[in-house]
Amino acid sequence: MPGRTLSAVNTQGHNDLEMNLHLNHDDVARANFLVAFKKRVNLAMGAEIRANFNERIAPELEKTAGHKLSDTDKADRKIAKAAMESTHLYKAWAVLTYISQGMMWEIVDGVLDHDLDRLQKAFDTYNARPNKLGSLKLNPQLKIPKNISKTEIHRQPGGFCFEKNDTDITAGARYNGGGLMYSSGKGRKSVAGNSGGDFVLSVLKERYPDFKPKRILELGCGTGRNTPSYKQLLPDAEVHAVDIAPSLLRWGHAYAESEGQAVHFHQMDATALDFPDESFDLVVSHILGHETTQRGLPKWVGEAWRVLAPGGVAFHVDVPIQTGYLKLADQVMNDWQVRFNGEPFWMGWADANLKQIMRDHGIPDEAIFAEHIARDAGGAWFCHGARKPKTWSNIKRRAA
Repeated sequence: MPGRTLSAVNTQGHNDLEMNLHLNHDDVARANFLVAFKKRVNLAMGAEIRANFNERIAPELEKTAGHKLSDTDKADRKIAKAAMESTHLYKAWAVLTYISQGMMWEIVDGVLDHDLDRLQKAFDTYNARPNKLGSLKLNPQLKIPKNISKTEIHRQPGGFCFEKNDTDITAGARYNGGGLMYSSGKGRKSVAGNSGGDFVLSVLKERYPDFKPKRILELGCGTGRNTPSYKQLLPDAEVHAVDIAPSLLRWGHAYAESEGQAVHFHQMDATALDFPDESFDLVVSHILGHETTQRGLPKWVGEAWRVLAPGGVAFHVDVPIQTGYLKLADQVMNDWQVRFNGEPFWMGWADANLKQIMRDHGIPDEAIFAEHIARDAGGAWFCHGARKPKTWSNIKRRAA
């Protein structure tokens, strides 16, 4: 039977892309079951937990505390957490969520058992081409921080930096396959043919009609799933992308080449970029912030501003889990990610004050934005960044 991609479970809407995992009949059945299972746990049980908290738990807590619970008070979140975690409903949800995540990786690895050789050969072929459209520059000497090298983020087996050898793409293939099922299991719908790049550029076009970037940099690109769209939509632009995990970059390089888009991938730490000051017109990231650390977040935000040219825009897209934006019940369910799903900075990200972080780098208030922006497929992204004044000069400001 011809191979099928993870689009078979209603994910990206692509048709049999070369660098997607190709599922056989049994793989599709397992993936479809998993997505239905995850939707039942994430959506239906999640709704039951919210209703139980709002109708039963919160009123009792408010009587005891003598005040109305606040969605922005950490002390209130703490007592809400203790009360919710004692319920059978929450315990069942927590266990089933953990089980579903493990099942997801088992399904992905089951596909890789019969499909990894094909994916690896595709990378080897693209990487060996003398006339590649883009490029891939890895740095074996790069020191990878422990929050990435020692953490199985999302409980991905071996983590992002898993490698069997210096050409291995296993981690990239795993990440791609797992991410598609995870998003679908959360009930996230995608518009066929649309990517994160489409979203960012559409917002920029509306907000800054005069803005036409010639050099673009994506930070923490992961498998580079969004990166080729920048080149496709802005064919005259030079597009670069950085990440710290070599296997993810290898997969991204092969994917961009298979899409016919010239993207230059670099193994680099976003907190210490090897690019000159003011060298990019647009600096973007997709879900980077919540994968960093308390110390790393302000560093890479500062680096994005440093390499941004006067008149350029920094635009960062991430998960919309901010304290206050989400109510207490969802904040407690999100805290589960920290303890049981390899997301140590999940709540740190939720509580982060991005506007203040940008102010601390001297970014002027009038240039800053940090807000939730609706997306075509429903829901919203949390977006933060700034447009650098055209009169700005990093060199002059350091001298002053």
